Amino acid sequence: MKVKPYFRTTLAKPYQGQFFHPAGTSVIMNAEVSTKSVGKFIMMLPDPVSLNLNNAQNFIDKAEMLKEKINRAKQTRVFSKILNENTIQGLSMEQIKNADPEANIVRILNDEKVFEYIQSSMGVVVSLITSVESFLNMIIPHDYTTTRKNRKGEEETLDKEQIVRRFSIEDKIEVVAEVKNRSEIKQQKFWSSFKEVKNLRDEIIHFKRLDKKIDQMWTPIIVAFFDSDLQQYFDDIVELINFLEPKYLEYES
Repeated sequence: MKVKPYFRTTLAKPYQGQFFHPAGTSVIMNAEVSTKSVGKFIMMLPDPVSLNLNNAQNFIDKAEMLKEKINRAKQTRVFSKILNENTIQGLSMEQIKNADPEANIVRILNDEKVFEYIQSSMGVVVSLITSVESFLNMIIPHDYTTTRKNRKGEEETLDKEQIVRRFSIEDKIEVVAEVKNRSEIKQQKFWSSFKEVKNLRDEIIHFKRLDKKIDQMWTPIIVAFFDSDLQQYFDDIVELINFLEPKYLEYES
């Protein structure tokens, strides 16, 4: 996913600045940035949606390479109530299972690589949901208002700023779906992926302590990261954005 400029337009008529620019010249928004560490520089202001999608893709690429390395591990450990370590030595997995059908055979993986994989997977789901929320916040019309009941049961009218600040991501999707006349969005194939990514993001952002049940907290997340198709998550989030605004992610070089 190539990072788009935040704003791009073309000149309607020739412009003479430091250099001459004919009509039709593509113009993007740049900004001068002043830093202590690298000094002053000019950069294209990036579109936050494609920036986060690009970040997610980078994490996916890293996760896939890590998963391949992790999966090369051959070492295993056997937990058996009737076989001891000396008995197990030299036996194949089939022979162990024949001797003790209840034996638990687990793989020994490199913890550091597993941690890296989890970190990359976390980066994927956080970046994907951030891209969706950025998109929604930008695409809601600046003059849009909606009315809904507050906690006291009173109706209140909310403008875009209040919607962006107070609405959940699902509520914002409903707003944009209404504006774009896409009422059937929850019936689309990508919707279940969006919900899975959103739930995973929530699990790691709002981590819940379960005291002595730490395995019950971590295990479902780790299983989801290893067994989910991260690239499919990415593709489905792009489909969601394209469904609501088909031309948003188009990039003209």
